[in-house]
Amino acid sequence: MILAAEWAKRRRRTPPVAFTVDHGLRNESAGEAARVAAWAKTAGVPHRILAWEGRKPAKNVQAAARTARYRLLGDAMRQAGVTVLLTGHTEDDQAETFLLRLARGSGLDGLSGMAPIAPFPLPEFDDVQVARPLLGFLHDRLVATLDARKQLWIADPSNDAERFARVQIRALAPALEKAGITRDRIVRAAAHLARAREAIDAAVAELFDQATECSSWGYALLAPDRFAAAPAEVALRALSRLVEGIGGGEYPPRFEQTQAALAWLVAPDDRLKGRTFAGCRLSRRADGRVLAAREEAALARARVTLKPGKAVLWDRRFRVALTAAPAALDIRAVGPRGLKAAGKGAALPPVEPHRIAATTPGLWRDGRLVAAPLLGFAAAGVAVSADFVGLKPGAARVKRTLRKHL
Repeated sequence: MILAAEWAKRRRRTPPVAFTVDHGLRNESAGEAARVAAWAKTAGVPHRILAWEGRKPAKNVQAAARTARYRLLGDAMRQAGVTVLLTGHTEDDQAETFLLRLARGSGLDGLSGMAPIAPFPLPEFDDVQVARPLLGFLHDRLVATLDARKQLWIADPSNDAERFARVQIRALAPALEKAGITRDRIVRAAAHLARAREAIDAAVAELFDQATECSSWGYALLAPDRFAAAPAEVALRALSRLVEGIGGGEYPPRFEQTQAALAWLVAPDDRLKGRTFAGCRLSRRADGRVLAAREEAALARARVTLKPGKAVLWDRRFRVALTAAPAALDIRAVGPRGLKAAGKGAALPPVEPHRIAATTPGLWRDGRLVAAPLLGFAAAGVAVSADFVGLKPGAARVKRTLRKHL
């Protein structure tokens, strides 16, 4: 916060906005958040305290707190019109992240570490990004910087709680240093892997552009011959990314599943015209292409309530924004009953019109369809939009967008 405020002042820019998340997990947290608010006021930085309210989980507290923290931050950023979140991750955090992921058996993506510029951690906030400007500096440098400015800070006691994996990894540092596995070498290894991942990501993006035709209706048409001609790692990653986006997956599909699906995609078997895979339905078409669409049976749990003036990510595929309505509405798939209610004048996709239209978001009240935005159907007094966001931009596009913004 201090560095960003000084940077903006020197360049006569608008001051940054600071957010402090009070997780409410310790009695001291509210007082600490208030202290940060006072420091922000002294620095001339607008500041808000965001409280994590409600019951807290008994297990996996750190993971739950992380999700809650980023959701609070994402909402606050949108309200403030802020599109870039600056975090204070350092080189020490990068080294610890590498070791944590190594212990979990992560592959190239995990071992590449944190990126200096990255998409927001929660998919429903794909319009905001994260930047880590201090990733190349040691934690000790931050401490020295604050000391030089006579600025106090707050140390979170959970950073020393031995029950957490990151603290356990940190305790191994002296032994690792003695064995020659220094923090600098760990960070350099992560950087090497990050460059390799960036090269592969570029090849994946190129294959994606050449071999897939994506529709705003939430489906894609694939060219199997293009996937067959690509290096196996590139083809696997492109297929995984596509299925994760169209299938509404929270995580990428398992490697074994992706491998089997790719084998089916590139080696046609006349006995098997279609298959399901990670919430996605794959089917061969007469023109030689393969349709990738949402599996209908997997949509049963995709339900959420939306209030007027709010937006939500439905099925991890569509961002639905309800501009006007007499009351809160339930979002679930349009389905065959919704198609019938929308009538003959409803807009339909050019591919498998009724089947794919049925997998798009519908807004319901008391068992009655009141809106289906992609079908162009809405009852009087209801204004709603839906945008397909399942397929996220690649890392290169994210970096270009952020550089242009800054």
